[in-house]
Amino acid sequence: MRAMRALLPLLLALPWLTACQPEGGDVLSGYETPDPLVLRTPEAPIPVPDVTLAGTAGEVNTAELFEGHWTLFYVGYSYCPDVCPTELGQLSQILPALQERMPSIDWQVVFLSVDPERDSPAHLEKYTAFFSEEFVPLTGTREAIDAVTSPVKAGYRIEPHEEGEIGYNVDHDTSFRLIDPDGRMLVLLPGPHDAVRIVDVLEDFMSEVKQ
Repeated sequence: MRAMRALLPLLLALPWLTACQPEGGDVLSGYETPDPLVLRTPEAPIPVPDVTLAGTAGEVNTAELFEGHWTLFYVGYSYCPDVCPTELGQLSQILPALQERMPSIDWQVVFLSVDPERDSPAHLEKYTAFFSEEFVPLTGTREAIDAVTSPVKAGYRIEPHEEGEIGYNVDHDTSFRLIDPDGRMLVLLPGPHDAVRIVDVLEDFMSEVKQ
């Protein structure tokens, strides 16, 4: 799998980090990250649209999914041979560390598969449970997936293939994104990821930003 590694430096410099300024930008005003190589913020929160995705127990509304939680959001696919297992392994370390360091916050990890052709909710449940039974696996229609990934610039490209073929690759963004309980992306955590450092910078971020 070529998980857009060559595109990541360009992705990190994209103007969306400063151009999107919806209402509610005050939450990020004045915050300066201690390590921009690990954590970056847009000038204002980026809302994730309210759409319906497919979860292990049926339909999942994104507004309800994020409500009450601080979410680490990651896109990929279960047939990914290398990058997704590595990143999900990092998230399996990050989640319990965040829960221990900041127990008053309700943390969750959401894994959105951009490959619904092969990744059914039942299959994703088994796949993500290998890393953590606490992970929330989702997929959906192409329209629903794009509605979520497009605003936060979690890009992907599916290799052209014949219907029914299962051996194709998917190039995809490898960053983690922090989404607040109001369904707004506040933080980009670009790869390569260091679980210990991510927990440190997120603790710093939450201490300054969370009201």
